[in-house]
Amino acid sequence: MSTINTAAEGRSRLGLGDAAVLDVGTTAGTVAAGDDERFSAASPWVFDVTTYGAVGDVRIATDGAMSSGSAVLTCASGPFTVAASPVGKYVIVKGAAATGVTSLVTTIVSRQSDTQVTLGSNAGSTVSGALVIWGTDNTAAIQAAVDAAEAYLAAGSTYAQVYTPPQSFLIAGPLNNTKSGNGQIVFGVYPTTGNKPILEFRGESDGAAAVRHWQQTVPQLAGSCWVSAGVFASTVAQTNSINADGNPAVLCGPNEGFGYGAAALFSNVMPVIRNMAILTTHSTYGLTYGAANLYGCANAHIENLGIGTLGTVASPSTDYTSPGTLGTGLSAGLLLPAPGNNDNVVAKNLSVGGGYTYAAFITEHAMVDRYMALYCWAGLVAVGTYASSVGSVHAMKILNASIEACTNELYIMGTGSNGIGPIVDIDQLSTESGTPNIAGSSAGAMAAARGIVRLTGLFTESGVTVGNPCGIKLINAQAPFPVRAVSTSQTVRVIDDVLLVDATAGARVITLISAVATPNSYTVKKVDVSGNTVTIAAAGAETIDGAATKVLSAQWDTATVIPSGGNWYVVA
Repeated sequence: MSTINTAAEGRSRLGLGDAAVLDVGTTAGTVAAGDDERFSAASPWVFDVTTYGAVGDVRIATDGAMSSGSAVLTCASGPFTVAASPVGKYVIVKGAAATGVTSLVTTIVSRQSDTQVTLGSNAGSTVSGALVIWGTDNTAAIQAAVDAAEAYLAAGSTYAQVYTPPQSFLIAGPLNNTKSGNGQIVFGVYPTTGNKPILEFRGESDGAAAVRHWQQTVPQLAGSCWVSAGVFASTVAQTNSINADGNPAVLCGPNEGFGYGAAALFSNVMPVIRNMAILTTHSTYGLTYGAANLYGCANAHIENLGIGTLGTVASPSTDYTSPGTLGTGLSAGLLLPAPGNNDNVVAKNLSVGGGYTYAAFITEHAMVDRYMALYCWAGLVAVGTYASSVGSVHAMKILNASIEACTNELYIMGTGSNGIGPIVDIDQLSTESGTPNIAGSSAGAMAAARGIVRLTGLFTESGVTVGNPCGIKLINAQAPFPVRAVSTSQTVRVIDDVLLVDATAGARVITLISAVATPNSYTVKKVDVSGNTVTIAAAGAETIDGAATKVLSAQWDTATVIPSGGNWYVVA
């Protein structure tokens, strides 16, 4: 070996040729170029999106500038180099579209310099310091991988995996309804006459569900990531799409637009999404596509998934300053399988970074061990019924939900079976909101809801509200024991249990909330020695043991009242 003068001479003597300097693989230019079964046959159930031509080349700049009515985009940082090959790629310029639509989505048609390109559409708004994201459209390549995986299942296999390497892949194609769904990437119908296959969409890194830092100036593109360039031009266009084909999503199975998820009809498949991030175009009016719609699938397993729009929180961004405006649209970040005997719905480590009207539809049987939703109009949607589905019968369990900066922390969608449900059990709902709120699609849905929610975090106790009488018991987990001392007349809160009333300064009236649909009971105790009374008053025309009021006259007089049939009754 001492006589070898160069590495090339050494490779030649050993008969290695160029193999020693090539990557391992079976594609052109790799060490095993061609069909080497040691590689190609090792895992035939894995369908790597890059094998079908997908390119993970998403790039980001934060200094985009455009003038309204102009197609010229400039970035002083000079990212549009010749080596970057920007021409022909799709681009998203946040803030450069019409009000509410927010993000301009188009293509780069020409390059003038490293700092300037011309786009295929004019800006609808003038922007500077804008987020710019661009890359190759991988819709066809990723769909080809999905189609190949489904063909493998159709040939008799029970499991197939669509694999995404830890890179960011842009998806800019149109919505596709050819497989009875409404998605950019779609998978099809599986009959109940056959075995239920498992179709997994898998990436790398548990960190795909990572939460962006609140001072982060770019979106959180983590691990194996799909970035969608889909956004509707108006609320009318969004509504028409939903009415025709169901809720749109980047990844979509057969859904409610084609009757799946309705009347207990399901595609007999279990989709799995693991170690993935799916980000969608930001729209202040909630006009973006959702990340995934699994509503018409029989089961689902979500693990380590991060979703959200391409918005940021850090100054000077105002993407999430007013989450209430997201209620203008109808975007749904994630839809889990519809109610209807689907006893395998799991979500482990799910992060919703914000930007949706509805962060996620959680359905019966669902077991969720970590859930986070930020900056959405509704932080968590508990489904009783939706889109002609059957009414829910079984409960949903959530161990820990962190919901912040949402207009509604919990939203009840529809009424469960026989007028009862959805049934929601949340061990911890942590929020920093001054006004945590429960709302619903109707007064009837809220009245039918059942369950227990323990509120934690730095919420304001007096700010807890419900949009209508609600059957969910709210527990004030801020307090070591739910006792409130008062010395003025009060209306009880939905999170109250025991009120200690000091009437020293004068007679006091404690007014109950409506007995309709409430799961609350209240204990009122007079603690002072004065002769002033404490009167417990029912709301409106409701009664307490048939009377309008219950009077406590002496110190330590106590009454515990419970609701039944729209009135209150003293039980102690």
